[in-house]
Amino acid sequence: MAGASVRTADLSLEGFLAWEERQQLRFERVGGVVRAMAGGTRAHDTVANNLRALLWNGLRGGACRVHGPDLKVVTPGGDVLYPDALVRCGPADDRATTVDDPLVVVEVLSEGSARRDLTVKRQAYKTIPSLRLILYVAQDQPRIDLVRRGPDGRWDDGEPAVGTDAVLDLPELGCALPLAAIYEGIELGPPDELAREEG
Repeated sequence: MAGASVRTADLSLEGFLAWEERQQLRFERVGGVVRAMAGGTRAHDTVANNLRALLWNGLRGGACRVHGPDLKVVTPGGDVLYPDALVRCGPADDRATTVDDPLVVVEVLSEGSARRDLTVKRQAYKTIPSLRLILYVAQDQPRIDLVRRGPDGRWDDGEPAVGTDAVLDLPELGCALPLAAIYEGIELGPPDELAREEG
């Protein structure tokens, strides 16, 4: 979830990262706009934790690892983002605080952050050469929307995974995640109510 924007002096990427390290709050910078990160709801936290745990189990023993919201993703244009989860493959530096080569990023949507997540942050993520998949996860209904980069480099919206009986297939990672497990512990509305919201 994102908070209000703040005014800072124009800084290089290195300058911004050094400034942000000294702050008590976390800050994102997208398109030159700096915004403080706000806390999330219990549902947001539960969904994000469930998804990270499932990804961790699905990737165990392989070359890829899932990371949580404390790692910053840095784009080629100098945007700095905090996704709710990311997957990165290959050798890792355990002292690193930034990642510039994620394979997958995950944003759990909330009322306060959805518009920004789906517009300016989406465009920033798409500039990362290594990125193949962006997941947008609803926190109040079992729905995950996907944006995939094809072999030709074009980004396309995939078919969303909807409902607790659905399974999120992630061939990029060689695993599949049941939505029932992602939304475990979340009180969801009755199916007919969800259907009206989705329609």
